[in-house]
Amino acid sequence: MDKKLKRALKQAFAPPPPERKAAFLRTHRRRELGPAALLLTQAGYVRWWTWAGSCALFAAILMLALSSEARTVWSSSALTPLLALIAVSETSRARRYGMEELELSCRMPRSAALLARMAAVGLLHLVLLGITAPILSRWGEVGVLRTGVYLLTPYLLTVALGMELSRRVRGQAGLLACTAAAVLVCVLGMWALSVRPELYHAERIRFWGIALALALTASVFEFVQTVKETEELQWT
Repeated sequence: MDKKLKRALKQAFAPPPPERKAAFLRTHRRRELGPAALLLTQAGYVRWWTWAGSCALFAAILMLALSSEARTVWSSSALTPLLALIAVSETSRARRYGMEELELSCRMPRSAALLARMAAVGLLHLVLLGITAPILSRWGEVGVLRTGVYLLTPYLLTVALGMELSRRVRGQAGLLACTAAAVLVCVLGMWALSVRPELYHAERIRFWGIALALALTASVFEFVQTVKETEELQWT
């Protein structure tokens, strides 16, 4: 095309200069979400059965605690890995269904959304376990500290295993692997209760404390690795 014709077309179709552009942009500032608003927003994207399943397991633990047997607290602790399974399955849902690219296209960083959903589900479970521990300690005649250790140790162990498996195994196979890990922790807890009940004696609480510290460390490590992997995916 002739250069003069190009210049003429460019002049003919040149857009007019914007009017009151700065004033318009001032009236349409992008709303930034604070931590509380982000948490509430992402909590709305958590599936309803995650909340319902967590509350149902909480009710099952309390129903089990209605038994007058002395081993009620330790039996109830075997159900907490199922709570952890619910949390892991919810936080790994996007990866399981291949929806990571869709989350990456959103304005909000994917790592922030993932952290908010983890925090929402984790806070619910923390509240439920915080309510359960004193009730079980009173019915089972075990201190609140020991009860909390018995409940949190298998929970955090399952969280660590589940997050590791969900990072390494994709799709529905990842969910099956996490489920197998949770069932394994439950079975080990029931096995220890029936075959090695001395593990739950008061003098063994020190070893339970060490196991809790290791499980907490592993959970934090897996949490950090998941966030790092999410941030790396954001820039690929």
